[in-house]
Amino acid sequence: MNAVFLAACSPRRGGNSDFAASLVRLTIGAPCETRRVAEEGVRPCVSCGFCDGRPGECSLDGPGDGARVLFERMCRSPLSVVVSPVYFYHLPAQAKAWIDRTQRFWACGKKPGEGRPVTAVLLGARPRGEKLFEGAERTLRYMALTLGLTWVEPLRLYGLDAPGDLAASPEAADRVRDFASELSRRFLA
Repeated sequence: MNAVFLAACSPRRGGNSDFAASLVRLTIGAPCETRRVAEEGVRPCVSCGFCDGRPGECSLDGPGDGARVLFERMCRSPLSVVVSPVYFYHLPAQAKAWIDRTQRFWACGKKPGEGRPVTAVLLGARPRGEKLFEGAERTLRYMALTLGLTWVEPLRLYGLDAPGDLAASPEAADRVRDFASELSRRFLA
């Protein structure tokens, strides 16, 4: 079995997202591969049209650009979890640039994800907000659709701003562990 894929989307090391990813990794009960999206050198889509005639391919692929490898890992994994802070109602720029590169798969007849599940742990600094996660979730759902993955309802955590807030909240940490346990039960048993 391939490892569970964890996409750590914070551009900063050592924050709540990294801690959440470590909780998922320790709880899930299966081998995990964690990749830090901000460190993969993903260049943003330039709308060059290259993938229009070559579905699944991108003119930006090459040495130093990690988008293709991230997609391959995600689409071969039995389960993928995107762990991300929410910045101004959306994903960090580096993660959004990676997701924009799924455009290459839009015209593919056979989608590479083959229905495998993908979900997210989203962390917001605001203590409340009806639409706080809406932009990030919508983008992640369309990424799943384009890759042929099955979107699974994410975990949303509010009020985690400072780097140690998740570690200092046993209740929030337990929610992450419970979420990871449920994912394991549903998709890895």
